[in-house]
Amino acid sequence: MRRAHGQVAIALNLVIAIFVVGSLGIAAYEMPRLLLAREQLKNCLEFAALAGTASLASSSASGAPATLEAKQVALNIFKMNSILGQPLTNNVREVTTLSQLSPASSSVDVFVEFDDPVTKQPTNSASNVMRLYGAYKYVLFSGGFGSIGVFTCNLTEQALSALPPLDLILVHDSSGSLDDQSKVTLVRRYFDPSVNPPQPSYVIPNPGGNPEQGSLWSLFCSTLIGSQVNGLEPQNLDAAGDPKVAACIKEFSEVGTMGTTVPLRGVTNTGSMPGDSPPGLGGVGLAGMTVGPGNTTSSIASASGKSSTIAAAQQRQSQSQNMLTSFVGRLLGEPAEAQAPPPYNPWGADPTMFTDLVVNIDGNSTFAGAVANGFSFPDYRWLVEASRGNLENGAVAPNAMAPLAGTPMEGAATPGYRNAYRLAAYSKLEPKGTLERAVKGFLSKISETSDCHFGFVAFGDRAGTAPNDTIKAPRVSWAYPVAGKVSYLIPAIPLDSNSSNFRAITDLLSTPATSNTPMFVPNGGANLADGLQQAANMLTGAGARTGSMKAVVVVTDKVPTRDLAGNVYMNPGANGPALTDAINVAKTLGTKGIPIFVVAIDQSGGPMTPFLLSQFSDNDPNGLVYAAGHGGVLHTDTWVDPVTTLNTLNGKFNNIVRQLVVLNRG
Repeated sequence: MRRAHGQVAIALNLVIAIFVVGSLGIAAYEMPRLLLAREQLKNCLEFAALAGTASLASSSASGAPATLEAKQVALNIFKMNSILGQPLTNNVREVTTLSQLSPASSSVDVFVEFDDPVTKQPTNSASNVMRLYGAYKYVLFSGGFGSIGVFTCNLTEQALSALPPLDLILVHDSSGSLDDQSKVTLVRRYFDPSVNPPQPSYVIPNPGGNPEQGSLWSLFCSTLIGSQVNGLEPQNLDAAGDPKVAACIKEFSEVGTMGTTVPLRGVTNTGSMPGDSPPGLGGVGLAGMTVGPGNTTSSIASASGKSSTIAAAQQRQSQSQNMLTSFVGRLLGEPAEAQAPPPYNPWGADPTMFTDLVVNIDGNSTFAGAVANGFSFPDYRWLVEASRGNLENGAVAPNAMAPLAGTPMEGAATPGYRNAYRLAAYSKLEPKGTLERAVKGFLSKISETSDCHFGFVAFGDRAGTAPNDTIKAPRVSWAYPVAGKVSYLIPAIPLDSNSSNFRAITDLLSTPATSNTPMFVPNGGANLADGLQQAANMLTGAGARTGSMKAVVVVTDKVPTRDLAGNVYMNPGANGPALTDAINVAKTLGTKGIPIFVVAIDQSGGPMTPFLLSQFSDNDPNGLVYAAGHGGVLHTDTWVDPVTTLNTLNGKFNNIVRQLVVLNRG
């Protein structure tokens, strides 16, 4: 009896042992596979979310088309993976709500959600923040615990792809060359007694007396650092005769070296006939004209102390003509400055002399007339008179246009013409307009992708320090003081821990509502070091957020031409101090983990690119982007036209968005 009981106990112990040990063995096998399956599901979701977000960043589409494309990219990437060695190609289903996640055995259900970049909560608004939810039904290898009805196990995971909080400073070149692709008309406005009634006539320093029109860059054969003549005030018209920045020399009437030209523009800035008109009509007459002082000092340096002898001026003219002949002959194989003299020129002024430069507000090389802001501009002469302020009222117009009232312009004169011209001209400044449209698209993508706070720094001869920071300069030229001075905007919008600044910056980069306040127009040199220093101050100041990513994006069309002391470097191959100052600031940013991304546009058609590539390099230890490190990248582009260049610039900025996109596991 005792033996029988012992045998039963032994048998029972064996059964229990087998069951327990077997169960433990099964569990030991299943648990690692369950954990592996879950980890692989997580990885698949992360890869897919990153791909989808990158698609949104690089897509030119927006709204529903963009999100549909991004979802398809994410799902395609997800299906290219596998879980526990089983390909997902045909085992993935997209569901439309989170509650529908109920996959079939060994399959995955995926739900794609777009979240607000700040709150990370679901949103129906445009967003580049993608969250993927996934559910995988794991089939127990052992056949499950059938006795308790457990045969499968649902594994769920999610992944979020977005930028973490980001503080980003846009450092924006606003130097004089940023309008060099603007289409303009060059005019000599003079008094013609042969017209009945006598009135101003217009002849252009061009064979046949036709308007000399085209881009600023082409009219003055700009050097690599660009022209210092501007389409809008301050215009620096004297720089057209400065051989350091203009190889096709044109003479502003008040500094011409060949003729008695002062004051051909008129003895007042508005409401006057040309200076060569009789004194009774508001001019000084031929007898009252004097020889221009000549452009004997670089127009981009200080305007003080510019007087000199005519002999020195003529020597400068001879040097500039030799430079011009070499430049044009080398590039075009044509003789230089083959102008014919104007038909009426009793004072013997040089054929290259002009009085006015205006922007073709239709955007064409040859102005064909336009209506802007409700004001009609039938031909280029209306642009000239509107820019001078001579179409503001009927009392000014007849004085400026003829000794007798009744001219077409006098009849059309009405307040607002000058403002309408200036706003229309501002909208046609290139490459400024194209570059800023691309920048606004970039800012929109970043703001949709992340919790981003922006700062902005414009730089010319120096960097801006406040939103309403201005610089004062001669309105027309140092040689025409009667026009007075004008203040132009050189803004800086400080980083703000409580505001994204998105609206303030995009408004700044758009055509303003009025031209009666200082405008954000190009002028001066390129003091990049000062711009970077202001950006560094923002990113380390009270407006920066603790724990945020930080980055600087520079947009420019040239290498640095000013150092921190304000010294000028005209040759892009001999600008060592200006470049060194900029690189030193870049190194300081690098020590704080802040990368620099550069988008540089070459207006010269190629010759500036080697300097951009070497001085801003991201792979050469001597390059500015390399000096900051931390993943910064240089992107270069070449100006073609507004449409083509906008498309290529969008690609450059989209690349920066992709480079900033990281996986947010929080």
